[in-house]
Amino acid sequence: MSFKHYSKLLIIFLAILGRPAFAQRTHGGFYTQEKLSNLQNNCNKYEWGKTLKSSAISKAAFWISKSDEELWTMVQGQNLPRTIDVTFDRVTKGPKILGCLKCGLDLLKYGNYPYEPEFEKKPWKLTCPSCKSVFPTNDFGKFFKSAIDETGQFDASKGDKSLLFNTDHPDPKDPLHKFGVDDGFGYIDQNGRSHKFIAYYNWKHWDYINKALTELGDAYIYTGNKLYARKAAIILDRLADVYPAMDWNPYAVRGWYGSDGGMLIGKIGGNIWETQLVRVFADNYDKILSGTVDNPELYSFLRKQSQKYKLPSAKGTRQLFVQNVDNGVLREIYKGALSKKVRGNQGMHQLALTMAAQALDTQPETTIWIDWVFSPDGGNISGQMINNLDHDGTTEEGAPGYTFMWGRLITDLADRLEGYKGYTKHNIMQEFPQFGTTFIAAYRMSALGKALPNIGDAGSTGYVGNSIDPKFIAKGYGYTGNPEYAKAAYRGNRNSAEGLGRDIFAADPDRLAKEIKKIAEHAGPRPEGGYLMSGFGLAILENGKGTSGIALTNNYGRTMKHAHPDMLNFDLFAFGNWLAPDHGYPEFATAMPSNNDWTGSTISHNTVFVDEKPQKEIWSGYSRVFKQLKGFGVFELDGEKAYPGLDTYKRTMFLIDAGADSNAYVIDLFQIKGGKDHVYSFHGPPGEISTTGLSLIAQKEGTYAGEHISKGTGVNGFPRGYSFLYNVRKDLSPPGQFMIDWKAEAGYRTLKAEDNVHLRMYSLTQSDDIALADGDPPQNKPGNPKKLGYVLMHKKGSDLSSNFVSVIEPYKHKPFIRSVKRLDTGNDKQIALEVEHTNGSTDYILYNAGSSGMKLINGISMDGAIGYIRTSAGKPAKAILVNGTSLSGQGLNVKSPGQISGKVVDMNKETSGGGWIVVDQKLPEGEMLKGEQIFVSTNGDRDASYTIVDVKREGEFSRINCGPISFVSGMKPATGESASETNNYLYDFEQGAAFNLSSHHEWTLIK
Repeated sequence: MSFKHYSKLLIIFLAILGRPAFAQRTHGGFYTQEKLSNLQNNCNKYEWGKTLKSSAISKAAFWISKSDEELWTMVQGQNLPRTIDVTFDRVTKGPKILGCLKCGLDLLKYGNYPYEPEFEKKPWKLTCPSCKSVFPTNDFGKFFKSAIDETGQFDASKGDKSLLFNTDHPDPKDPLHKFGVDDGFGYIDQNGRSHKFIAYYNWKHWDYINKALTELGDAYIYTGNKLYARKAAIILDRLADVYPAMDWNPYAVRGWYGSDGGMLIGKIGGNIWETQLVRVFADNYDKILSGTVDNPELYSFLRKQSQKYKLPSAKGTRQLFVQNVDNGVLREIYKGALSKKVRGNQGMHQLALTMAAQALDTQPETTIWIDWVFSPDGGNISGQMINNLDHDGTTEEGAPGYTFMWGRLITDLADRLEGYKGYTKHNIMQEFPQFGTTFIAAYRMSALGKALPNIGDAGSTGYVGNSIDPKFIAKGYGYTGNPEYAKAAYRGNRNSAEGLGRDIFAADPDRLAKEIKKIAEHAGPRPEGGYLMSGFGLAILENGKGTSGIALTNNYGRTMKHAHPDMLNFDLFAFGNWLAPDHGYPEFATAMPSNNDWTGSTISHNTVFVDEKPQKEIWSGYSRVFKQLKGFGVFELDGEKAYPGLDTYKRTMFLIDAGADSNAYVIDLFQIKGGKDHVYSFHGPPGEISTTGLSLIAQKEGTYAGEHISKGTGVNGFPRGYSFLYNVRKDLSPPGQFMIDWKAEAGYRTLKAEDNVHLRMYSLTQSDDIALADGDPPQNKPGNPKKLGYVLMHKKGSDLSSNFVSVIEPYKHKPFIRSVKRLDTGNDKQIALEVEHTNGSTDYILYNAGSSGMKLINGISMDGAIGYIRTSAGKPAKAILVNGTSLSGQGLNVKSPGQISGKVVDMNKETSGGGWIVVDQKLPEGEMLKGEQIFVSTNGDRDASYTIVDVKREGEFSRINCGPISFVSGMKPATGESASETNNYLYDFEQGAAFNLSSHHEWTLIK
């Protein structure tokens, strides 16, 4: 935001703040009288409502058992320190983190935030989950009480210093007398490092306060009992006393950690997570506001506190209460949004301010605040929709959790504005219909409908789970009316409509669930097969279904923000587990070697590391081929933009049914042209590794970076990540073909010893040297393995050309592949493989990136790009030709019209109206091409590949409908005041661009 605009808003804000009168509203702006009446009626009418009400009363019982004084005292001010880690220090020259004062780094296996205070049982104490030691060692509770000043707040300088001793060692002569003692600002150890027990406790305590607010607020709206409102109001009023003075910066400049993105600003904590705290403040104030009407016990208590302590405002009436919270909380949220002290990931601060504006429900402020949410100089919702939302409903964030977050936060914002009479200028769903795809993004991203890939800062090593939220998808159906969303919600809800779309504040709370059931109950299970998410940049191939199926995923999307530099990284889901697992979320998402040089590096992923440099930060690569058929799938992805200057950086992968036991195998063709150093990095599941064909010699010491470079050394004259690869064994004269087998260890995620799961790689590429090494995934994530075994295939030379060819076989107990060999002549543009199965069948796979046809010595020939033949007992059983005209041999002859290509003659250039393209070719009408991809040529940041819904003829042309998406990818500067908004759009591709449609022809022996 410009200084001029900020100043203008601040002047308006101060002018409004100077008004002597405050709004005397009875209800909150969101929790209206009508909504509360409907809610309470539903709780009396429906069994589920009775259950919700009973649960709310039960949870709030603890808080109403506390005295008003106890609740008031829970809220402390600026002088009680807070931080999100006990030992993390951003300014120290030593280790960033120390772990437990007693057991050290053993603590890390319990996660990023391992201490869980027991606020009632062990006040002011942290218990190490590893060694069970309790810190601080002093009785901080007594010191805290001695340090309360005339305002009722903690001030360490006023505390009784004689209370600062280890209660287990009270003798001042005891060397442990001061060990582990914390006065609020941490215990300083013998090395001068601070252990901030109380500050961490206090950070967690703010979540505890919000828990109290939420449970009391819920109990009030479910029951209408003003006792709950009074208890919550006491906390809110005290919060309003202290919140204006809250400032995270004094603690940040000490080197302490908070979620501030390196900006060192915030209020209670760093500015990012501050948005979450204040949402709870505003929401629960909105909930309980009506319960503060005619509540004399509330006014009386607050008046007594103002007589007992020097407080910043007068108390004793409802008007004074409302004035205090409006000023001390809601208006502070607005000021925080302007100053960026309340500013998080996209969606966080926009939602927070909208909730504050509704809770205030006072004009013109409410309109001014929500206008800011949409303003280009403010929350910029419109700009975010246009510039950072792709056609899959995901954002510029490359990690699934972070990219889903925006859509869910903005949906919450849209829910807030839906039907709100205090603001009608914007309707998100009507203005930006392309936003609708966000509702099924997680559903589509989950392989086999079960497992979300752990891409970037997401999940953990090999974690199996998904972010499918049936209620969120149902909400999408409610907004869009798209029946596919209804089906997805129903399937995601275990084939039930129960609870979907339930609006507890509506007169008919289950109206949407009835519609969903009618649409989806006979729709059947999730369709079998993978798909291309070209907006996000994820290719998924599937064989079989559910946890018994096999899925291959490849990330070719973001390499920026919470993504990693891992363009074209892949993972394989088999036997219910990820067998080539991404590390997932780093140990700590900050600048430290274990993140920057390892988990967040290129070499730690299943991709190719070029010229000893990590990949560049980009939005997306391009898809060139995608074809998913029953028992056969293939994609080709271009990641050249991640390594500018290369001629080629692309990966072609196949997933082919094994013909038995619901299994399948992978073919991997990774082509690189350019540069002088290529390292193909791959790792399987944790466990024992065996090899065939390699002569490995153990390196005496050190790491892949060198014999004299120890594990974990920060980058200093050697490639990033090499120092994290240890236990190195090398073959300096490797053969052109070898095999590696990973036996997955028992205890890896869901695997047991009797499962006997393996992953086998057959390498068919001549390298200059090959190394096996171990690398550790983050060790502070529960369930992560101790180490992973890597294979590093290295080639070097000037203007280097490499084609790393591999066959990858997941199996249980016994392999199903008998042998693998290359049938081509070594030409990198034409590759042919023979895969012989133990059941007697043989597969032939042909790949042709050249301009001429292929002819093998066994008589197989192909004019085209991709061919596949399976024989059984020496006779053809199946054949597939992709983007070609002929495939013959082994007793068959397949013909096809070949790839369709042409130009885009027209396109939808608006953000609404759906994604339609008119091309200069006569295509089959109706749904014959449904599910196929159209690939449009582009030099833009984003992939221009789209899934076809249907086709209509328009004379000599064809109109292709790609569904409820938009091709708009951003805004360009207007050329004049009269320039229309449409003229200022940027697009995924340009009108007139070339396009192609992949063709295929399939032949199967009919038995």
